Amino acid sequence: MSSIMIEPGTMLPAPPLSRKPVPAYSAGKLGFAEVKPHNVRGVLAGLKSIQKHKAEAKQPYQQAFLLTYRHQPGDLAPRAVMPYLLVPTTTSTTPPARPADKDLVAWLGRLGDWYALSPAPLALPAHTEPRWGRDVGPVVRGSMVEPLVRYAFYRFSNYRDAYDLTPKKQPQQKGADVAWKEIAEYLYELASELGSVG
Repeated sequence: MSSIMIEPGTMLPAPPLSRKPVPAYSAGKLGFAEVKPHNVRGVLAGLKSIQKHKAEAKQPYQQAFLLTYRHQPGDLAPRAVMPYLLVPTTTSTTPPARPADKDLVAWLGRLGDWYALSPAPLALPAHTEPRWGRDVGPVVRGSMVEPLVRYAFYRFSNYRDAYDLTPKKQPQQKGADVAWKEIAEYLYELASELGSVG
């Protein structure tokens, strides 16, 4: 029987919280933290980043933390996030194959000591357009605006007859933000490809 793999982007359950004292700031200690979503992909990428950063650092770090943020599973645009701090104590990062919550919680517990950074979820602030644009930066703003501009372009004049080669292009990806091909040429190429499949 094959094991069921958890989707890497799915929100993980809340981690088991440590009863050890919260790590304290100490003047003169060099430290850093990575911030990632509270999912398998985020946790693994954060731990990998910490290891890489420590290995490449010119001065030794006394503290290295992973900060994660968890929102309600299924929320595409979360209104609140719960922040956690992980003090990693192991490099063993293989997650369980089965997505049962108890197995995932146990895996999170094996990674180190977890602390809630807040007693309750933090509400994401509502922004006026000028402040939102300044706070989120150009990549996030571009991710929201580019599809609207692309949509308007393809509704402009006879470009509605073109085939969009970049419908899911993100601003940070290389290449043209908008690319198109004549629909007849596209359909001809598609028919040739499909004809060669048989």
